[in-house]
Amino acid sequence: MKLANMPLYTNLDRVERGLGALGIAPGERIAPEQLYTMDQWHYHGLEAVDAAARTLGIGPSSHVLDVGAGIGGPARYLAHKYGCRVTALELQAEVHAVGVDLTRRVGLDGQVTHVCGDVLTEPLPPASFDGVLSLLAVLHIPDRPRLFARLARLLRPGGGAYVEDLCERAPFASRDLADLRTIVCGVTVTSPDAYVADFGAAGFVAVAATDLTPDWAPYAAARLVSWRANHDAYARVHGEPAYAAQERFYTAIARLYDSGSLGGIRLVARVP
Repeated sequence: MKLANMPLYTNLDRVERGLGALGIAPGERIAPEQLYTMDQWHYHGLEAVDAAARTLGIGPSSHVLDVGAGIGGPARYLAHKYGCRVTALELQAEVHAVGVDLTRRVGLDGQVTHVCGDVLTEPLPPASFDGVLSLLAVLHIPDRPRLFARLARLLRPGGGAYVEDLCERAPFASRDLADLRTIVCGVTVTSPDAYVADFGAAGFVAVAATDLTPDWAPYAAARLVSWRANHDAYARVHGEPAYAAQERFYTAIARLYDSGSLGGIRLVARVP
């Protein structure tokens, strides 16, 4: 499955529909806070972004690279709360376009620069970032060793990387592997040890890995229950196709955790 067909990346009009339910017409100005329930497409929303900001020591003088920025939720939040500059790099043109529009409408286009491109090849100046953030995106990138080597070159000396991603805790059964590839679009989902080794081989030091599975697995199960309970209210605003697409994704993720094969991991590292 192409990444653009991953259920979370379809029905992108659901954001505009959600804003419409708040009385905000297309193109109208948005307060950053009005997007927080719509543009954080990762576990624990703003809490996770704050954790990354604390870990990376982000402040007004920081320049952050967000890899796999999606529609730009974390990038906008970092710029708004911490006053930093963010380069939001996103591969998918349609997703990128939504991010550009939302950032302009919240008035943060002076701090957040959206770039549509492949992190493995997009021209970016070396040693130009203080921190790299990536939330649930590395699993979609086919050459992780090359990715980490590139990130190491993009960071200034002493700069840090903060990654939250999916990992493999046990071999996937054939059906589970099919769901991982086609519904989750996971092309690089490995053991935590392999993940840590790739960071080290790229020149990162002080690599620390945290197993997030005990938190993420019950989170995903509870999310699915809540999603189904809110079916009518969500579909009324965002449309039945948007509801169904996300239910398909949430169902697959919950089942993969339940199988014991899928896990979550946080990795923090820095360059010398």
